[in-house]
Formats: sequence, structure tokens, C-alpha cells
Amino acid sequence: MGKDQFEFARIASPEEIVDYLTSLAVGLKRGEVTLESGERTLHLTPPAELKLDLKVVQKEHKGKLKLQLGWKRQASTRLAELRVQAPPRSDRH
Repeated sequence: MGKDQFEFARIASPEEIVDYLTSLAVGLKRGEVTLESGERTLHLTPPAELKLDLKVVQKEHKGKLKLQLGWKRQASTRLAELRVQAPPRSDRH
């Protein structure tokens, strides 16, 4: 499968940022997150285990907080692909 990217940046108020982060948190709890900007849409279904990287830099007149979530896609297994058989039991001794 190819690489799919979605980028977004803007200057926003703390309240707007909280709204974005809250929506992201709700989506992560549900297991589905959809990102939309203009005509671009990306639907994510992260697994139950995620990697969290958090980096904060505070300088005299500016600061930066980087939050990164990561995961690996797990190969989906279908029950139809599993077939278990046992040979017929022979009652002969």
C-alpha cells in the first residue's frame, strides 16, 4: 500500500486548538479519525496500541510542543482463511 499524507497548519486561538485536540481524542477512543481540509479527506483507523512522542522546547520568547502519534498497520486476518480438519476417526483396533 502506498503512502498517504495529510498536512495542515494555521494560526489559531487556544480554544480552537482545544477543539481540534478534543475531536482527535474522541476519535482515537472510538478507533476512527477523519481529517478534512478543503477537498482533502483522510480516514484513519489506528489500532488499540499507539506510540506517543512528546517534545517540548521552551525558550525565553517562544515555545514549541510537538506531539506525534504512531502505529503500525496490522494485517487483517479473515476467519474464512482458517480451515482446520481432523481425519475421520477409525473405530478399528
